[in-house]
Amino acid sequence: MSRLFTSVMVLAIITLLAACTKEQEKPAAKATPEAKAAAAPAAAAPQAQPSGSDDVDELYVDLDADPDEGSPPLTVKFTSTIEDATPPLTYKWDFGDGSAPGTEANPTHVYQKAGEFTATLNVKDSKGIAGSEEVDILVEADQ
Repeated sequence: MSRLFTSVMVLAIITLLAACTKEQEKPAAKATPEAKAAAAPAAAAPQAQPSGSDDVDELYVDLDADPDEGSPPLTVKFTSTIEDATPPLTYKWDFGDGSAPGTEANPTHVYQKAGEFTATLNVKDSKGIAGSEEVDILVEADQ
C-alpha cells in the first residue's frame, strides 16, 4: 500500500509541475477599426533604402608602381585601384621629386635623378569622400 501511495504521489507531483511550467498561449491581439486607420498612413509612407556607400567615410586606395626601383632616367607606370567611390573621381599625384603634380588615374612618370622618392596619390569622389596612398620609389645611380 505504501508503494502505491508513493507512486501516486510522485505521479501527482510530476503532473502538477508539468501543468505549472506549461506555457499558455496568449490570444492574438485584434485590431480595432481605429488602430487600423492609425496604422494605414505609416504603412503607406516610403521607406529610405540604406546604401552601402553612405557608410563610407574614406576611400580605399591601392597603388602599384612598375618598376619601383632602377637607375635614372627611371620610367615608372603607376596603377591605381579605388574602391567605395562614387564617380567621377579627381586624382592628384605628388611624385615626390618636385615635378608638377599629375591628374590621371594611371600616369607614367620619369624620375631623372637618383634618390629615394615617395609618390602619393590623393583621390576624391563626387560626394567629397577622399582617400590617399603612398608608394616608395628607389632610383639608384649605376656604380
